[in-house]
Amino acid sequence: MSEERARELVDSIEDLPTLPEVVIEITRLVENPDTTAEDIYKIASTDISLSATMLKLVNSAFYGMSRSITSLETAIRILGFATVRNIALAAFVFDAFLTGKGQFDYKAFWIHSIGTATASNILANRLRIKESGEHFVHGLLHDLGVVIYMQYLTDQFEQLRQLVSEGKPLGKAEIEVSGCTHGELGWALAERWDFPPALCNVIRYHGAVEVPEDFVREISVTSCANALVQALEIGEGVVFKVPVVHESAWKAAGVELGQIGDIMDDLLTDMERSRPFIDLLFR
Repeated sequence: MSEERARELVDSIEDLPTLPEVVIEITRLVENPDTTAEDIYKIASTDISLSATMLKLVNSAFYGMSRSITSLETAIRILGFATVRNIALAAFVFDAFLTGKGQFDYKAFWIHSIGTATASNILANRLRIKESGEHFVHGLLHDLGVVIYMQYLTDQFEQLRQLVSEGKPLGKAEIEVSGCTHGELGWALAERWDFPPALCNVIRYHGAVEVPEDFVREISVTSCANALVQALEIGEGVVFKVPVVHESAWKAAGVELGQIGDIMDDLLTDMERSRPFIDLLFR
């Protein structure tokens, strides 16, 4: 029922951006086993704004490049097609929603998202996941539903934040205000834009106890990353307290209790390295 309500809300938004043709084409190419890096570059390079944002992401500290990458084609070869597809999706969302309506702190929100992306990347690297860049994008876009609140449902978002500040649990407050959670809201938009299944499920289930078996690791990494960022008060999420993460999620993310301090240190270091990137986004 709440998922249907989320779809209804998304469908009711009249000025919702549509996924650019270039991103749709990149997605199509990534799914074709015969695609080459040159094929993707030819499409991606036709959108100057998208290409510039993708290079900003690639050259941020998140990917740990030992040198500056000035060629999008080089970035495509280094990162792999699936990661490039996800970066294209993230770049589109950045361009569409970096700032917006309402008296909300968009910069603080995106710093929270960037922090979650950074923490997700750290956890993925610790797990030796080959496509760690995909986890970076999962963290970056996990709160897509909050963007919808901030941009299109501003009155409801004010009510939601008020209820949470008064002590009402986030999930219950969301159902009371809008009939669905921000995870469901973001999932409805992600599905409308044909985002990859793993990303859709991370957006839908991050922070949940019961998650789809096919995406346990992806969801767990993002949930743990989000909790670490909240604990360190990096940016500003939808609530101001550290979410409870089930023990099974920490285990699936490869995190033992004694390692959390070191992971937090790594996260703070990487966020400091990423300051120039953040400043570049909001200048």
